[in-house]
Amino acid sequence: MSILKNTLLACAMAGMLTTAPAALAEDVQHGTGMEGFNTGTALRVQNPQGDHTLVQGGRTTLRTVHGLPRGVVVSDGNNGLVHITEDRAVQPPSPEYDDARELKLKIRELADQLLEGKAEKALKGVAALPASFVNQDNFEQSSSFGRYIAEQLFYEFNQRGFPVREYRLQQGIATRRAEGEFILSRGNQVIAASPAANIYLTGTYYRDRYSVFVNARLIRASDGLVLRTGQLVFPVTGVTRRMLASTDVKLESTYVGMQDFEIMTRATDLTSIDLGDDIH
Repeated sequence: MSILKNTLLACAMAGMLTTAPAALAEDVQHGTGMEGFNTGTALRVQNPQGDHTLVQGGRTTLRTVHGLPRGVVVSDGNNGLVHITEDRAVQPPSPEYDDARELKLKIRELADQLLEGKAEKALKGVAALPASFVNQDNFEQSSSFGRYIAEQLFYEFNQRGFPVREYRLQQGIATRRAEGEFILSRGNQVIAASPAANIYLTGTYYRDRYSVFVNARLIRASDGLVLRTGQLVFPVTGVTRRMLASTDVKLESTYVGMQDFEIMTRATDLTSIDLGDDIH
């Protein structure tokens, strides 16, 4: 019996597989039964190492199969198994997905730094107001990267039991036909925060060719005192590169006066040479 490593190894490390695991043997991949194997019996897998493992106390070969179609294993009614598959093969997660998850985990680490211990008196009875992280060289500029860090810290602080206040609420829910219902707003405004009950959560970032350097701080609203700090270095990946490039800087709209076409195109500032006149 030859067991498929990529479908069994994770379960094998737990020490016990009950009922028939997916793709138990080479015969299963081809849709044929395994003689003598009881599909309703628990299968004990021990010590998966390298290319071999112990199944029911016997040495068994582990092999890796790439592109195995996803599906289920069912009994063939004759103490065997049949592998029923879908049309498409199981695809491994893309590197971009792994980069996105790594970004999330990095921000989790940043939250741990900012709240480590959390016994400080200055952090009692206050709520955090996360704000967009800004470009270290231009405090008037953020990006999708800076905004995402702030949004993720809403979650991370809340999960740790630290009060977080949403300060971007409109007066009510705005409904727009064919668009949706909206309660959050980033309209141009300055939002006053109660100094006694709030701390600001923000920071800066700087990007070079290969890395993004992030510094975060918890700031007491009443006097600007920095209560906690944290810092991380992020690798520049496809995900972070696109987020950093999205600054949402837009050109301001304006109006251009229109006149008669002949007037607009009249060469009033051209010299005789420009007009092709004979100056001899």
